[in-house]
Amino acid sequence: MTRTGLLAGAVLWCLGVAFTAPLTLAQRSNDDLSTDSLEQLTQLHIRVSSFARKDEDLWKTPAAVFVITKEDIARSSASSIPELLRMVPGMQVAQIDASSWAISARGFNSAYADKLLVLIDGRTVYSEVFSGAPWDQIDLPLENIERIEVIRGPGAAVWGTNAVNGVINIITRKTRSTTGLSVSSNISRIGQIASIRYGAALGQRAQYRAFAGYVDRSPFDTASGMHAFDGEKIVRGGGRLDWQENPSNWITASGDLYGGHVNQQIEGNITLDVGPGHQEKESLAGGHILSLWEHTSQRGQMALQFYFDDQSRHELASYFRTRTVDIDYQDHLPLGSRNDLVWGAELRFTGDRILAIVPATTLPDYKNYLVDGFAQDEIAILPRKLTVTLGSKIQSGTLAGFQIQPSARILWAPSETQSLWAAVSRAAVAPSLQDKDIALPLNVGVADGLPVIATLMGNPQFKPETVVAYELGYRRRIGSMLTLDIASFFNNNKRIQSLSSGSPSFVLTPSPHIEEPLLYTNGFRASTGGVEATASWKPLPSLSFQGSYTWIQAHTTQTEPGQVAIIDSWSSPRNNFSGSASWNFTPLWSANSFVSYVSALPSVQSATSSTSEVPAYTRLDLNLVRKVGRSLEFEVGGTNLLTPRHFEFADGTSFVVPAQVPRSALIKATWTF
Repeated sequence: MTRTGLLAGAVLWCLGVAFTAPLTLAQRSNDDLSTDSLEQLTQLHIRVSSFARKDEDLWKTPAAVFVITKEDIARSSASSIPELLRMVPGMQVAQIDASSWAISARGFNSAYADKLLVLIDGRTVYSEVFSGAPWDQIDLPLENIERIEVIRGPGAAVWGTNAVNGVINIITRKTRSTTGLSVSSNISRIGQIASIRYGAALGQRAQYRAFAGYVDRSPFDTASGMHAFDGEKIVRGGGRLDWQENPSNWITASGDLYGGHVNQQIEGNITLDVGPGHQEKESLAGGHILSLWEHTSQRGQMALQFYFDDQSRHELASYFRTRTVDIDYQDHLPLGSRNDLVWGAELRFTGDRILAIVPATTLPDYKNYLVDGFAQDEIAILPRKLTVTLGSKIQSGTLAGFQIQPSARILWAPSETQSLWAAVSRAAVAPSLQDKDIALPLNVGVADGLPVIATLMGNPQFKPETVVAYELGYRRRIGSMLTLDIASFFNNNKRIQSLSSGSPSFVLTPSPHIEEPLLYTNGFRASTGGVEATASWKPLPSLSFQGSYTWIQAHTTQTEPGQVAIIDSWSSPRNNFSGSASWNFTPLWSANSFVSYVSALPSVQSATSSTSEVPAYTRLDLNLVRKVGRSLEFEVGGTNLLTPRHFEFADGTSFVVPAQVPRSALIKATWTF
């Protein structure tokens, strides 16, 4: 029987079980979404902690913030964190192949977007080697996530470098909400996912959970419709312990281990031996341990966090390993009735090791440090009406050097139904190790019958990119059913990453060829701007709608003379629309839909390669959820239903050949005991 036939049979089986299950088993589940409050379902009165590193009301936050709640996750047909991020206004989310993503906020998207800071429970997830978030290593079981807080715009005043165009903080669930046994299985055209979790109490004050998960992502399609050489298989396991000694002290310890393989089709201009037909099978492994102590007293709240992270991967015939030790302290001090101060300090040490068959760096080992401190004060000029937030992070480190990243924000709430905010901020991007020190040969063509080899060279004098951002936002509640949230921005970007071409030379060894040096430089600046609008409507307790529209654009200018090509390109659609609907038409049934339109991506020309235009596409996801008693839930649906397949991204700097995202049917079953 074919794979498609098996999938269709499984879908029919699930539907049959759902419809024929005895009604006597129908009991209301604790996760029934039909009774969630209007505030929870329309981004109102949601508590957030990532903007100011303290718990506060999203409605009174002077920043563009969106929260993906656990209810949003439960309704979604997404099988990964990047897919969940498609629902966030102002985010550019594009799948490159079965395991690679390009994700950014407010432009400059790429496989490693260096202007977006990603955190998991406050732990930085970042690659110093490639300068960005390795999304294939951030594949947590979605059932373990409490919420995802997304800040569009600079968050560097409290989080530091790389929190330039946005911050994503993935917050996992506390153990007291995950007791018992839970088993989940998801099968679709794009892969199979399985996870198991068990949690229990340790006495009256402590709880724990342990989990294991397996992800097998199937190959996508090439431009000709054949299976591409991509996909991944990753195994992950871990646990968490929460202990509340007394009402004032909370201790958390967590950790995980993961390992697996990722397949990628590499562009033909890579001269390293990556396998026949430039098909490379990468391996990755890693893990982390984290401990957190939170103390609450009459004077405020304090937290002390420590984590150790170890990640490694074999890629492009090279071996990369990064070990990070980080200690972070923060203190929340309400000072009287008008001042609410948060301050903290951090010390981070990172050791990187890079080994290659063909040496790609001048030094195999790197030792990097970061020391910083921040303070941010929320000042109530007119209580409950007008507040001013002033803050800055001051840091010194190996990669970004000495940086001061201040922010000034104002929020005016003339009534309980509307608020207006404005902000001006400065942020910086820490250069990666490849920006500073790399020597990678690239086969870029033929001239006069001789091969032309361009050597991509790091620049020890490469400077951090800086951004000064201006933001303006407005929120409004209209009646009891409709809310509006609008944010606009204008950014001045300086020292944008580029490549400078040197004079070609004739070289005899190891065989006659023409060699052309390419040096990383800061050869461009840019002016970028855009508008992000979101509307939420809940006409009935069981029915809700949400829509968003994003418009962004950029204008780049060369600042260095000579042959300089931009490498940190815009790579973001000008227009993006998305809409979702959720209907709990009975206590046992719910239907959900998500539609998005993404305008075309223009072609990109760089010093190393070029990409063709990615056409506009429209995506439709649908799913139907059936509850059977309190412990069993079935889901059937489909993703990308409007087209058989489509491209979403093409980036000449990632060296990965893009594949087409296919149409897919899915079935999912979850047992909770």
